[in-house]
Amino acid sequence: MGPPENLIQELKNHLKLNYFVETGTYLGGTAVWASKIFQFVFTIEFSPELFHKAKEKFADVQNVKCLFGDSREQLKEIIDTLDQPALFWLDAHWSGGVTYGDEDQCPLLEELEILNNSEYNHFILIDDARLFLSPPQPPHQVDHWPNICNIVDVLRKKYSDKYIVIIEDVIIAVPLEAKDIVIQYCQETNAKSWHEYGRSKLIKGIELIGVWGKQKLKSALQKILKP
Repeated sequence: MGPPENLIQELKNHLKLNYFVETGTYLGGTAVWASKIFQFVFTIEFSPELFHKAKEKFADVQNVKCLFGDSREQLKEIIDTLDQPALFWLDAHWSGGVTYGDEDQCPLLEELEILNNSEYNHFILIDDARLFLSPPQPPHQVDHWPNICNIVDVLRKKYSDKYIVIIEDVIIAVPLEAKDIVIQYCQETNAKSWHEYGRSKLIKGIELIGVWGKQKLKSALQKILKP
């Protein structure tokens, strides 16, 4: 689904965040969006093919820095340059195709440990929550992937009051000052989803009634017209 753009915009505006850090550039869509919102964007890619495409894409974009290599190594360098908390979008885990990592599928726990070594309490969003809530589907190698309990343990290792939720296939972990913003976003999102679910059920019911009605009418007509 990609990052929750409305939530990120709210966090950025209310808490004056200037830096967006992405692991897993892929086609660069998220970095393009973030470059219009944040003062500076770091985006890391380990697939040579995807990295070179990103470099071309952002050649003339002054506030995006494309970095090639292992996200764990690049994050170590990035956190040393930051002068305030940043928003991290962690999506470097393997997803098949041309993405990097079929033999090293999920660096997430190590990424989080690196962020714990920073002097700042960062805002962390992790894509593809479903892959951590239960064992991922083949051809993912299950022993490469942490479960949600492992992730929460590391997220709260340094900051025990980190506020953590999962919504729209994203694990969100933020400092306590952002709790109310995240709660409001979740409530609005869940209310909208519930409304859409109720509407879809109503439409389905009407469709089923329509089919049933047509069948009853056809049966009645057949009886009337039967010689």
